[in-house]
Amino acid sequence: MNVTLRDVTKDNWVDVIHLEITKEQEDYVALNSESIAESSFYPHYVNRAIYRENEVVGFIQYYQELEEGLPDEFYIAQFMVDVKYQGQGIGKIATELVINEMKVIPECKKITILYMPGHHVMRKFYSQFGFVVTEEDDEDGVVMELDVK
Repeated sequence: MNVTLRDVTKDNWVDVIHLEITKEQEDYVALNSESIAESSFYPHYVNRAIYRENEVVGFIQYYQELEEGLPDEFYIAQFMVDVKYQGQGIGKIATELVINEMKVIPECKKITILYMPGHHVMRKFYSQFGFVVTEEDDEDGVVMELDVK
């Protein structure tokens, strides 16, 4: 399976915002349109479309934690695979690709993610890449970190 990450551009952003998740996932995942809109105010946000062959099947957004004063930490803010493509290993490949993409950024020493309470399938998912839980709060969610350097 040929899975790649590509920039979100004027040629594919509509495809990215039309991706869908399950009704249950709506409580845990932001709208891609909101994430892309937010990135227009922060030039260090990176929007990546997940492709299988030449079809957009998912979306990942990450950024350097500059507002938090943590320039060596990068945060995966949005990650989703369209409901039609879930369970096919695309998310795993895309996560490996984005981790490798961030690892080559000289400033990147740590990658963090946050998942919301009740979405515990994400703990098992991110653990397979070496992420470990560093904070857990029933209201604010669970923070997991991966040291990369």
